[in-house]
Amino acid sequence: MVRGRPREFDEKQALEAALEVFWRKGYEGATCEELLSAMDINSGSMYAAFGDKKVLYDRVFELYCQNALGQGMKVLDGPGSPLENVKALVRCWGGFMSSPGCKGCFIDHTLIEFGNEKKGVAQLARRAMKRMQDAMEQKLIAARDSGEWVGEVGPAEMAAFLVNTKQGLSVMARAGAGKKAIQAVVDTTLSLM
Repeated sequence: MVRGRPREFDEKQALEAALEVFWRKGYEGATCEELLSAMDINSGSMYAAFGDKKVLYDRVFELYCQNALGQGMKVLDGPGSPLENVKALVRCWGGFMSSPGCKGCFIDHTLIEFGNEKKGVAQLARRAMKRMQDAMEQKLIAARDSGEWVGEVGPAEMAAFLVNTKQGLSVMARAGAGKKAIQAVVDTTLSLM
């Protein structure tokens, strides 16, 4: 059996480098030359390992979702009460979005760029957003059922509002809003809970 040459690059590092380019420039704005330079590989290696630019974007998106959703779920499943955990996640969003050089949430950017598509990465982005919203709703139901939270709106509506707030924070971060402006939105959101 004839085997091809072994890969001479770290696939995960290459994906992380491509993520930075896509995150900064978007799918349409990122050129193959910029991606190859950032990943420090040649075009043959990229096509052999990842296929075309669209497949590369999909792989990058999957990697981002694993990390971002994993971190969010970890906060929601933290040691605090259900409402404390939801509030902690909102605070985490604020901390992330106000960090120096933050480019916003890659899931949100993907929805903006591909949101009209019915399948592919747009469908994955909608699922990721729904997964987070559903998890928050479950925490809010638990908080309501335990008497910890008495909201004027239902858990589903509050979870949708919170995800919408995160998307707004993402746009603010992308637009270069300062830490003070982002923190004001986070504080207002927390006060509504």
